Amino acid sequence: MDLASPTYAFWGLLRPPVLFLSTLLNGAVPFAIITALLILALTLIYKEEKRLPFLACAVVIALLLGYGFKVFLQVERPCVQAPGKVECPSDFSLPSLHALLAFTICTVAVGGRSFPFYLLYAVFISFSRVYLGVHTIPQVMAGLALAFFACVFTEMLWRAMKIPMPREVMLQHNINRLQK
Repeated sequence: MDLASPTYAFWGLLRPPVLFLSTLLNGAVPFAIITALLILALTLIYKEEKRLPFLACAVVIALLLGYGFKVFLQVERPCVQAPGKVECPSDFSLPSLHALLAFTICTVAVGGRSFPFYLLYAVFISFSRVYLGVHTIPQVMAGLALAFFACVFTEMLWRAMKIPMPREVMLQHNINRLQK
């Protein structure tokens, strides 16, 4: 039996729904709505509402960082040179804001029961950005790196403002330990 034929058939079945979901999530508004619905659903299912204020703050900081880097670096999108599967967005591409936000949410969920779902979502979002040709792998990885920085910066901001960190957020660092 030829192993390649069933493999090609399997991936052939997956391609249309992956392309549909990738294209749907390409727009900023559908991405925001689907992401908000995912957060709402997983928060209600796993009763993780105590994370929401920290998550909201981390997402705002991630957006500010992402837009700041885009404006400062002004890196052209890869679809300008080589056409992708969708119309090329007119803004800059470094970092991928879709990946940045998905990985920020995923990072805040570390240690929670919802984490695997957020991780799967973030990986799919990152894959779809490259698959559609609107980002490169390094641009998606820059979004991942900035997501961690946004979460750590959010933690530092909360500590500076003397806001108690939710126990559900597993990013807590012991600053005093580092000063010894």
